[in-house]
Formats: sequence, C-alpha cells, structure tokens
Amino acid sequence: MQMMNSIFRGVGQVMFQGNALSGALMLAGIACNSLLMCLFALAGSAIGTCTAVALRYDGGRICDGLYGFNAALVGIAVPCFMPIHVASVLLMVVACVLSTLVTRLFERQRLAPALTAPFVLITWAMLLLSHIFPQLQLPATTAADTAESFSLMRAASLSFGQIMLQGNNLLTGLLFLLVICVNSCKMGMESLVACALCLTVVWVPGVSTTSVNNGIYGYNAILAVLAVANILGIGSWTYVKALVALILTLLIQYVGLHMGFVTLTAPFVLSVWLVVLYQTFVVKTKQD
Repeated sequence: MQMMNSIFRGVGQVMFQGNALSGALMLAGIACNSLLMCLFALAGSAIGTCTAVALRYDGGRICDGLYGFNAALVGIAVPCFMPIHVASVLLMVVACVLSTLVTRLFERQRLAPALTAPFVLITWAMLLLSHIFPQLQLPATTAADTAESFSLMRAASLSFGQIMLQGNNLLTGLLFLLVICVNSCKMGMESLVACALCLTVVWVPGVSTTSVNNGIYGYNAILAVLAVANILGIGSWTYVKALVALILTLLIQYVGLHMGFVTLTAPFVLSVWLVVLYQTFVVKTKQD
C-alpha cells in the first residue's frame, strides 16, 4: 500500500501535489484524453519508484514520489511521440530507469534543483534516437494552414493539460486545475493568475494564435510560478521573482518554437534555474 501511494504521489508531483489522491485524479484526467497515456504514466511512475527502491535511495524521498514524476512524464512521452510496439515499450522502460538515475545525479549537486530536467533530457535523447531508427517515429501529419480565432476556454484549459502532454481534451485541463485547487487554494489561485498572464501573448506580433489556443505558451509559465512561489524557498520578493520566471518561460518558449525545438518543459526548468542562480548570487554577495 505504501508503494502504491508513492507511485501515485509520483504522478501528483508533476504539479507539485505530493499526495496520492492528487496523483489518482491526475491519472483520471489523463484517461479522459487517452487511456493509453494514462497507463504509460502510471507505469512510468512505478518503474521510476521501483528503481529508487532497488537502489536503496532515500526512503523519505521515495515515499514523497520524488523519483516517480520524471519517469511518469517520460512514460507519457512515448505514446505521445512514438508508435506503440515492443521496441518503444522497451525503450520506455529503459528511459524511466534512467530518469531515476539522472534525478539522483541532480541531487548530488546544490547549484540548481532537478525539477523536470531529467524528463527533458531523456525525452530529447529518445527523439534523437527516433531519427536514427525511423520505426520509432509516428507517421508525419500535415497541419492545416487556417486562421484561428482566440478561444479563452480552450487556451486556459489546455495550458493546464499540456503540463502532462495532454493537448486534446478540455476536461483534462479542468481536472488538473481542480487537483491543484483541492490540494491548495493558494496554489490554485496562483496557477490561474499565471495562466491569465501568459495568455496575453496572443496579442504579441509573431505569436501563433493556434499555439496559444493549444496551451503551448501556458504550461511552462504555470509550473514556473508554482515552483518559485511555493517550492523553492526563494526568500523575499517571491511574487516578483515568480513574475520574472513567468516572463522568462514565455521568451524561451517563443525562441524555442521559432527555432523548431520540441521544448517540452525546458522553458520552465531554465527560467527557474536562472531565478535560483540569481538568488544564490545575491545571498552569497551579502554574506561576503
């Protein structure tokens, strides 16, 4: 039972919700969009958690699901970017194990938190591997080049859904928001404000309305604000620093998309790292 709680917490920790019920509700939200992705998310968290247990990592961190959330995201990435067959499933298992090892490597340094960096690095590696082995690539699809008007409901909902690569179902995003609000009203309000602020990019020249409607500019901003405001113990001027992190995510996402990158949660990770490094520099300067 304790292991199951840790596995569900691993899913919940993707949005900094460290309880099993939150993880179960998030899995239900994923299932509304894709039952296959739900199963792979659960399997990923289980593999990552079991790897940490087998390697006798810190029991408290295992219990909190901190070795499961990157693996859960890696698990979702496989059906999101690849066809499902024996090779891709085996790759998922190996990648989820590696995510736990990479997470542990990040823990050995104090310069910057791991966040979802293991997921980003390993998924990028899998995407590079798929270019070497075409059987790991989904069939190419051509998007219709049509003008699209801004949809506030769609953009807001998918901004939450894209946190776990769910970009096709509005109910999924609403359930993710509900998960945050049930666990913490404060974090729920912060995520809503972050979502509202990041959607203003729809009026910035050069920003695709379709990308905004699909939540592409929202999910990293939401994660960055939640992390800076609640998780990292960032000190004074917390919300100013959270706003800076939000703006940085938008800039990094904009540049990444125009360069053709699959950005995943890299803008979130990089923006929070910059804020943390700045905070560390300020503290060190005061001590000197």
